[in-house]
Amino acid sequence: MKKITVLGICLFAGFTAMAQNTLVKEVERELKSAADQYPSKLDKLKPAFTDPETAEQSYVWFVAGKGGMEYYDNQEVMKKMGKGVDEKASANALINSFDYLTNAIKFDSVPDSKGKIKTKYSKDAVNLIKGHYQDLNKAGINLWGVGAYPEAYKAWEMYVNVPSNPVLGANAPAALPDSTASDIYYNMALAAWQSNQLEDALKAFDNAIAKGYDKKNVYDYAIAVVYNLDRDPEKMAYYAELAYPLYGAEDNAYIGYIINNKISKKQFAEAQSMLEGYITKDPNNAQLYYVLGVLNDAQENPDQAMVNYKKAIDLDPENAHALLQYGRLLCNKAFRLDDEISQLPVAQYNERRVNEVNPIFKEATTYLEKAYALDPDNMHDARSLLRNCYYNLQDEENLNRFSEEY
Repeated sequence: MKKITVLGICLFAGFTAMAQNTLVKEVERELKSAADQYPSKLDKLKPAFTDPETAEQSYVWFVAGKGGMEYYDNQEVMKKMGKGVDEKASANALINSFDYLTNAIKFDSVPDSKGKIKTKYSKDAVNLIKGHYQDLNKAGINLWGVGAYPEAYKAWEMYVNVPSNPVLGANAPAALPDSTASDIYYNMALAAWQSNQLEDALKAFDNAIAKGYDKKNVYDYAIAVVYNLDRDPEKMAYYAELAYPLYGAEDNAYIGYIINNKISKKQFAEAQSMLEGYITKDPNNAQLYYVLGVLNDAQENPDQAMVNYKKAIDLDPENAHALLQYGRLLCNKAFRLDDEISQLPVAQYNERRVNEVNPIFKEATTYLEKAYALDPDNMHDARSLLRNCYYNLQDEENLNRFSEEY
């Protein structure tokens, strides 16, 4: 009984493999006359990818890969004829075909009559890969155009990696020159960012920079990705330090990231020295004084911070952040004074409140109002401080104005 059972299993396995091979031949035959039907034909073929009897047969993967590339070619012809095509389906067929053909090469080994191992499909598979290699970049562009960002990322990732695929060896397409690779990595980073694949985006930005991409956006976008990822001040400072020698003259924000990293590490003396050096070279740079004010703030030196924020405002009256911080410190000054006089007799307290505290609140509103007007979408702190000021000034009209905007 046991022998019969084993025989039955062997026969069943043989029939399964035969059935799958028949199916693959049927699909191959159908695709010869109907390349545009590839997506539905591929669905018929997919069981052979996982069936243990056929999953490692080169023929199965070769038919799938060849059919996908012919489908892509068919769709490109349709586009040239002005007919509508499914860009996403066409590009994905191409991308997947590279994987299918790579498997075909990996599993391709056929013994001849003398037992010597030869290949049957590898040469054709390599030629198909080489012939469609440049189409990967085009596929990435097309996928980006239809908003298929994860797929665009995969197309461009494959475009830079195919030349180093060990399965292809010496038959692989030539590696992209650095100038081209840097652009592709940059595109990959944008696609990954759009897909919220932030780790992948950052890695692609790093690769773009390593290959020589040095346009301003690569640093700005990398900083933005880090901010969205984990707000790591050291990572943001890393990109700012790369950007500053190239674009520091036109964008002072890089200094802020560099100094903020020093502050986070409590390297105050180093940050002070660095800023003083920058100011010596560029004494009329308002942003440098603003950042110096932030440094003083971090060291709990509000009086010196106010001096630097005011200097930043004098140099650039529309520096919204300097206006906000100067107004904030004026508010704090008013609150401190109010606390100091709070124990005085009522009449004396009221006199000093009117003559000393309220003028500071009023001065604060001047700076805070301007900061808010310059950048209302990002000045929520200014709005909150204004509410406090107007509450303390018993200015109901302005208090209501900001209450309505919440």
